[in-house]
Parts: sequence; structure tokens; C-alpha cells
Amino acid sequence: MQIKQLQIAYAPEHDRLLMRINSAENQEVRVWLTRRMVRLLIPSLDDMMQKLLASDRPLNDVGRKALLEMSREVSLYSADFKSPFQDKNTTTPLGADPLLITQIELRPAAEGHGTDLMLKLVSGSGKGFEMRMAEQLQHGFADLLVKACQQAEWGLQFKGTSSIIERPESRHLN
Repeated sequence: MQIKQLQIAYAPEHDRLLMRINSAENQEVRVWLTRRMVRLLIPSLDDMMQKLLASDRPLNDVGRKALLEMSREVSLYSADFKSPFQDKNTTTPLGADPLLITQIELRPAAEGHGTDLMLKLVSGSGKGFEMRMAEQLQHGFADLLVKACQQAEWGLQFKGTSSIIERPESRHLN
């Protein structure tokens, strides 16, 4: 699935995050992410992103975090968070109702660019999908997840993931 747009929003009536993915083929996939799933996903995502970025470089933990921070800033600067989600004339191959995700798998992509990762989301019924995420999409996804968690007021503390949690709105260099 080639991702065109990604939206993550807190749904207070369900106390879940609704993630909507729009593909280049005008297919929309909708999933529910619970607090538990997000609590497990964010630290794993941060760890995987650090490992993939530094896989061909001999870096210590501090160097990997600095490299990830630099990559994140470049990716988020060039990302489009302003365009409205396009849901007209889309099909929903997994159904109109969001899937309740009970299993998440992150792994490096087998082919292509060395920093790409695969995210597999599966519901209790076994329905699910897999999507490839390039470096920029990984950072945008992580940023949207963190913002939605803050909006949900779930009180999640992600120690060790400061590279994706701390997001200063602007920095000035003199």
C-alpha cells in the first residue's frame, strides 16, 4: 500500500485513536488504536527508527539519538500537515467500520531503502494490512501519534523516546 495521506484523531466517545490511511490507489483503511497498543508502539517505533538510521554507521546511543533528531526535524519541516484528509471517491477494502487493532508488528523493510520499515496492523479477527513507511512518513506518523495521545490525555510517559516526544515549535539560530 502506497500511502498518500495519514490521519490520526482522538475519538473521545470510544476513548481510542482513529487512524485513517488513504492510498495512492484511492483506498481508505480505518483502524482503532487503543491506549495499550499505542503505549507499546511508540517506544518500539522510536527504537526501530534509531536502529535503521544508524544501521550503516558505528554510533553509540547518543549519536543514534542525535541522528534521529536531525532526521526528524528535516522530515517534519517538509511534511504537509495542513491539507485536509481526502476521503471522496475512495473505496474501503477492509470495510467501512474501523478494525480494532490487537496486534502490531514493526520490522525493517526487506528491500528498498535501508531506513524504510514495515508496519503490520492486525485485528482480532485476523483482518489487517501492512504498509511500508519511508523515513519521512515514520516521523510524521510518530508526531501524529504523540499529538493524539496528548489530546486524549491518557497520561502516557514515553521515557527514552525524547527524540519523538519533545518537539519545540521553533528554534532560532544566531
